[in-house]
Amino acid sequence: MILGLVILGAYSAYKYAYKPHKSINELEVKFSGTSDVFLDKVKEDVSLWQDVVVELTGTITSIDKKGITIDSSIYCQLETATAVEALKEKQTITIKGRMIGYDDLLEEIKLDKTIIK
Repeated sequence: MILGLVILGAYSAYKYAYKPHKSINELEVKFSGTSDVFLDKVKEDVSLWQDVVVELTGTITSIDKKGITIDSSIYCQLETATAVEALKEKQTITIKGRMIGYDDLLEEIKLDKTIIK
C-alpha cells in the first residue's frame, strides 16, 4: 500500500516536472501591432514585456541562417530554419514570437520561437 503511494507520488512529480512545452501557437498573444510601436513600449518598461508572446508586423531588413531582423530593431530567431529560404528582404510580414531580451545599447529586441503568420 505504502509502496503504491510512493510510486504514484514519484510518477506524478515526474510528469509535473517534465511536462511538454507548449508550442508558440498555443500561447496567448499579449501585444499585437507594428514593430515600431512595440519597440516604443519596450523602451518605456522592459520588465513588462520579458517572456511575453507578441504578434508583430514589419519589413524584413536582414536574413541569416537562424532568423530574420524586422525594421532593423527586432531580431527573430525562427522556430524552423527552413522558413528562411522562402523569405526576401524588404518583404512585409507578420510574425508571432516570445520576447527574450532587449539590448538598450543597440536598441534591439530579441524574440525566440518565432513563427511566420
